[in-house]
Amino acid sequence: MWMHWANNVPGVLRDILSSLQPDGVFLGCMLGGSTLEEFRHVFYLAETERKGGVRPHMSPLTRPSDAAALLQSAGFALPTIDIDTITIRYPNVFVLMEHLISMGEGHATFNRNVGVGKETFLAMASAYQHMFSTPEGDIEATFQLISMIGWKPHESQPKPLKRGTATTSMTEIPTLVSST
Repeated sequence: MWMHWANNVPGVLRDILSSLQPDGVFLGCMLGGSTLEEFRHVFYLAETERKGGVRPHMSPLTRPSDAAALLQSAGFALPTIDIDTITIRYPNVFVLMEHLISMGEGHATFNRNVGVGKETFLAMASAYQHMFSTPEGDIEATFQLISMIGWKPHESQPKPLKRGTATTSMTEIPTLVSST
């Protein structure tokens, strides 16, 4: 699960496709755009309050609606994606940040703001606790996982029929479904 770090995801997918044998399968997983939304919101609030503006503190992430299009544009056949949203509880935002750093998921954009400041971190922790805490006092962090599958094209794969060759009209489908 490293593709969210790539600067050129379409290029990475094209390279993966070229390494596959015909009808070879690619299975991938990456963090999606809703990952750590709570963290981003409170960071922006705290930084706006303390510094009068915001800078990005997370690398951009792929939206699920773009994942299948990325597979298709790279040349994969039969692209399919699935989204899982996982919510994890942490005692506080500082434990969450410690876990992110331990996982190697620190902020790595070129123009990142290294000196955030103690006041901003404390304001962010307070906002997180206030806005996203559970009744037990923990905070929640959301991780969105985009699972992808695609095949290298091959003549043995299913192909759509030519337009106009259908044997059943779309208007007949409700009747067919209700009779089963």
